[in-house]
Amino acid sequence: MKKILFCDMDGTIIDLDGLLYPPDKEKVEKLHQAGHLFAFNTGRNYEEALRSTNKLDLYYDYLVLNNGAHIVDRNDQELFKRVISKQAGIDIIEHCLKYDDMWIYFYDGKKTLGYLRGQTYIYDEVGRSIVTNEHDFIKEYPNVEEFDIIAINQDNQQIDKVLKIQKYIDEHYADEAHGTLNMHYLDITPSGCTKGTGISNLVSLLNEDVVSYAIGDSYNDISMFEHADHGYTFNRADELIKKHSDKQVDYLSELIDEMLK
Repeated sequence: MKKILFCDMDGTIIDLDGLLYPPDKEKVEKLHQAGHLFAFNTGRNYEEALRSTNKLDLYYDYLVLNNGAHIVDRNDQELFKRVISKQAGIDIIEHCLKYDDMWIYFYDGKKTLGYLRGQTYIYDEVGRSIVTNEHDFIKEYPNVEEFDIIAINQDNQQIDKVLKIQKYIDEHYADEAHGTLNMHYLDITPSGCTKGTGISNLVSLLNEDVVSYAIGDSYNDISMFEHADHGYTFNRADELIKKHSDKQVDYLSELIDEMLK
């Protein structure tokens, strides 16, 4: 039976410096050659995901983006999409702006803008935040028609204020959006969308019998383990994440070897 592997990106196969374990790239290609499917399942938006897949020449059949809210195939055909409405997105950003040590990012389907203490940021070609004078976060976010994803993190990498914002969203915008903790980041995505629902939606769209596998290293990957037939994490992962997985490995390649048996 055909198999499909849903793979987290950051901390699972790549980091800002490139591939975490170079043999993983070759193993993904072997999985494809054997007739199986490979999907990245990430909190990244389309622009951010493509930056890494293009730079590192990573094969994929599908991209499950924005924690399950957006699905495209390798031909850039959009298969599924949910967004945060204009008013909900604006209100959430305005609430986040009350915290002066909070990084705030939004992606509107075209560009990502970031903000901290009066400065607007964009991503450079390798994914680092740099100051820009070509955009103005404060002037531009009220004019966004819909938000693909909003993300925040405290400048000191603590999560006490992030958790307060997560609670605020749950209490005031549960029908519109929800926040998923990813290490010290909070990914704010359309309500009802998780990496796990991304798996279920794509498997349904495939309209064929497949066995699903998932692998990730963070808290937002737990929903993948709940929706996939087989959930994997790493021996280095937090104990809570391990508890929700079926099995632990050291490298992505080990999981692919098991799939190819």
